[in-house]
Amino acid sequence: MKSDKKVELNNAGFQPLRFQDEPKLPNPQKLIILSAAPGSMIAKEQNPNLPTTPKEIVDNCVGAYKAGASMFHVHVRDERGLPTGDPELYKRVILDIKDKCPDLIIDCCFAHPFDIDSVEARLDPLCKLNLPIETGVISAGTLNVIGQSVYINREAYLVKATRYLLEHNIRPAITLYNVKQIAEMKRWAMDSGLVKKPFLNLSLGLFGEPAQRDILQLWLKYIPEKCDIIVETAGRNWLPVTVEAILSQRGHVRAGMEDGIYMYGHKNDLMKSSAEVVTKVRTIAEELGREIATPKEARKILGLRGK
Repeated sequence: MKSDKKVELNNAGFQPLRFQDEPKLPNPQKLIILSAAPGSMIAKEQNPNLPTTPKEIVDNCVGAYKAGASMFHVHVRDERGLPTGDPELYKRVILDIKDKCPDLIIDCCFAHPFDIDSVEARLDPLCKLNLPIETGVISAGTLNVIGQSVYINREAYLVKATRYLLEHNIRPAITLYNVKQIAEMKRWAMDSGLVKKPFLNLSLGLFGEPAQRDILQLWLKYIPEKCDIIVETAGRNWLPVTVEAILSQRGHVRAGMEDGIYMYGHKNDLMKSSAEVVTKVRTIAEELGREIATPKEARKILGLRGK
């Protein structure tokens, strides 16, 4: 029973703790769920449920949208199921997604090719197609990725890429992989005046820090308050760290089949779909009292104008 009336307590010797006098906590911001699949780090052989064809990717996205995702991070695969930066495949998938989910926010991968960090190589091929991309991911440092690949992201490129995306009405989602990159981002993006309010993608469990709750807690101590945050967590421990992000009240979350193959860290239950993963995250968030943002509400939170 809810009541705002002051509780009168008797003086018969029993002195309960006065929880009713504690001030209410601030209402948490509605939670944005960004879904992602198939990514570029998982093979169909690891999880046969992974979507790799254009139709599978679109169907997977539609399911995640119906489950509560307001954003979708797009990658595509070629006919062999291998990651590709083919602009025509991106066009086909993105336009099909928007046809089926008109208000969904499209977040696009701008990572290909790994070994050439130039606007002309990574951003031009997709951006010149004028696709309805509202946010786009760039990584805030050079990384060792898979096999012998090195993902090159020098600072000069990051500055040019950020400026380019802003000029094309695409909000840069700057992906950070360790605490040092937080400090570097503050210098080249914020202190320089390039970005007033960065949109940060905090990545744990991939190429930098491991996916652990205490590591996310540490990161949040160094993230400037004047930032929007999405937390992506990869590998077996994705769910506990995602819950930590929800509890932080600051973070929004990524949930889908891109960043792991198992639903639970202590079991070998394969993820069946992004809809299943989004439903799990949504259920937990709502049980914790945090409402889920619609695409319209997510745009308002992130300052997007829509496309």
